Order: sequence, then structure tokens, then C-alpha cells
Amino acid sequence: MEREEAKKRIAERFGGNVQVAERSPRRVYVYAENDVWVDLASFIFNDLDGRFDTGAAVDDRDGVEVMFFMQFDRDNYTITIKTFAQKPNPALDSISNAIPGAKWIEREIFEMYEVDFRNHPDLRPILRADTRPEDFYPAKREIKEDHETPRGRDDGVARADEVAGKPLKGKNP
Repeated sequence: MEREEAKKRIAERFGGNVQVAERSPRRVYVYAENDVWVDLASFIFNDLDGRFDTGAAVDDRDGVEVMFFMQFDRDNYTITIKTFAQKPNPALDSISNAIPGAKWIEREIFEMYEVDFRNHPDLRPILRADTRPEDFYPAKREIKEDHETPRGRDDGVARADEVAGKPLKGKNP
């Protein structure tokens, strides 16, 4: 579907609940209210025939901005869906029931930023080491003073020893 037609259909369907913007001929941004987030993703995926690519998140002082990227390969452009989950307990409805391919990236965003994707079929960590505390979200902006970091900023000598194959001092994170 051509970019202008996609923008028009999104604006007609969702009206004031979305804001459509462009920054380049190959990228369309759709800023969505949380209550239309799932419907918008489903509409772009099913009705406009967009291909779900991946997602990302950015931590902000007030919340977490969550983005999902939909590709339109034939017409060579991307629609980025953006919404914002407010802190202190960021939460959004999961799009994984409408787009099964979103399950893994939602799990990763949950694990890194503590965004609770409501109605997700299996919202559990996928990357976390067993030694990492359950309430530690490594990409969150807040500094966790009660969590000890596995490596310090100035541990270059120890890191060099690790690369050289010498045994580490202390526990392996």
C-alpha cells in the first residue's frame, strides 16, 4: 500500500487518537493513545498488510516510550507506531494477541524496562541471568543503589585478564 494511502486510512480510522507525522520519504510515525494502541497495530498489520519487524523502547523520566516497526517492503517505507507508558508502573495492552510475532520483543521490553504488557500470554524474562535480581531492569533510567553492578567502570585489568583466559576474581555475573 502506498504511503499516502496508508496515512489517509489511519487518520480516517483513528482520528484524534493518533497523530501522523513524517520525517523522511521512507518513514511514517504514528503517535497513538494507549487505548487505541492494539487496534492500530492490528489495523496496520491486517488491513494495511504491513509486515511486523520489531520493537524498541526508550526510557524517559516520566515513562517509557514504546515503538513497533511495520514494514511495507513493496513500497519501501516503514510505519513506526509509538505510545507512552507512564511511570512509576508502566503498562500497556499487549499487541501479541493480534500479532503473534510481537511476543518476544514485548518480553524483552518487559525485562529491560519493566513495561507490563497486559494480556501477554507468557510475560517472563528471556535474557536475565539467574544471578540477576528479579527487580533489576538494566535499561531503566533510575539508578538502583541497592543493586550491586557485576562489573565496575574501572575494571579494565580484570577484564583484560578475562579476555586472556585467566580466572576471574569473584563471582561470574
